[in-house]
Amino acid sequence: MYYDRNKLNFKTILLYIFIISTATCPAILIWRYTFNGLLLLLMLLSPVIVLFFLLKGFRLYRYEILLLIFLLTIFFFPLLMYSESLRWSTILYSTMFCVLFMAYIRLQKHSGLTTIQYLKLLKFLIYAYFVVLLIQQFCVLTGLPIFWINAYNPLEPWKLNSLNMEPSWSARMVPLLMYSFITIKEITLNRRYNLKKDLKTDKYIWIAFLYTMVTMGSGTAFLFIPIVLLKFIRGRDIVVLVTLILILWFAAQQISPQTMKRTTDTFWATLTLNENKIIEADASAACRIVPVIILAKNVGLTTLDDWFGHGIDSTDKLLFHIMPAMGNISVGGGIFQVWYEYGFFSFIVFVLFSFFTCYKKDDFLSVIFWFFLVFMYGVNSQTVWICIILLYTNKFSVNKNNKQIKSNVNS
Repeated sequence: MYYDRNKLNFKTILLYIFIISTATCPAILIWRYTFNGLLLLLMLLSPVIVLFFLLKGFRLYRYEILLLIFLLTIFFFPLLMYSESLRWSTILYSTMFCVLFMAYIRLQKHSGLTTIQYLKLLKFLIYAYFVVLLIQQFCVLTGLPIFWINAYNPLEPWKLNSLNMEPSWSARMVPLLMYSFITIKEITLNRRYNLKKDLKTDKYIWIAFLYTMVTMGSGTAFLFIPIVLLKFIRGRDIVVLVTLILILWFAAQQISPQTMKRTTDTFWATLTLNENKIIEADASAACRIVPVIILAKNVGLTTLDDWFGHGIDSTDKLLFHIMPAMGNISVGGGIFQVWYEYGFFSFIVFVLFSFFTCYKKDDFLSVIFWFFLVFMYGVNSQTVWICIILLYTNKFSVNKNNKQIKSNVNS
């Protein structure tokens, strides 16, 4: 692991474990098919960490009040409105994620994690995804048992999960790590990242990123590559950017023409907001997109249920009623699931908390990542919380650097 030995301490090591466990989910750590075993252990440890810091001095950090209000609403609204369908396991799981974040920000404030340490950790994770994917591809090529494989379909032999639960999760995680790497690299450079200039010094990390995204076999990857490259839409970099996108498009067409076609068809189908067309384009992607559309059409502000929720698991009942084929395989309905099950109050509080925690001034990409990885997911997802953690850490690092520069100027 990468670290600055002069700054290493127990809190920093624990912070590394927090980031690594939420940014990855290798098959060896998967418990009961859907849970990250290491992350669950950290979630159980998190209340102890929070209590430890509270005993040293009570303090609520920015936006934590919103998080606590959210927890109160998901505890009491279902109890008051639909106690017969109350399922404490779901509420406690959401609470564990919230407490995990509270533990993380306390560790971050007191760990002394440096910008260089954080940058090297991001590089380590990107390279780790790349290396594991290479090993998996070698196994497929040679017919060996596939290393750390999960969610594998022999009909799509090159669609590989690398270091996460499934390929589409890796396709979201790697670009988030790369975006964070670029953001933090700008701090060390003390200027904006220049694609043409800095590509020379960072060529290996870019090769690892692009190779992983293009060859993992997930259509989601082809959506997120341009999102990362949006960082460089300015000045002379536009020529380099357009050239790179064309090269990647051509490479993707040669390597995985079916995936590219599926991604393109899904994109255009989604613009129609027609559930059946999206399912026809890509049933896998539809499991994530269609529930969001259905729930968006079924929430409002006119009934008591709209304000205080229809009760836990009401989303599954709605989806099964409208589209039986989707009911048992959907992954929710994004943040609209919070609105439908817990009500508008819970929904707006979590939206405000997550958005302002993630949003970095003058950085529209932080909003795009928030939309795709938080708004489109909901609450009880590892992807949601690693997005919040990394975007919060990026913002914290940038603000800390700006304060240091102002302090140096004033002195």
